[in-house]
Amino acid sequence: MRCLDEHRVLLVGYVLQDEADHWWGNAKQRLGAGGAFI
Repeated sequence: MRCLDEHRVLLVGYVLQDEADHWWGNAKQRLGAGGAFI
């Protein structure tokens, strides 16, 4: 994909944030199911 570096940084930040949100949501479910406090 061709885009300005500034736009690329914004896109990567958005993608990483989305991935982190999914990971954290799954981690909370697993830890909560095991009785761990977050």
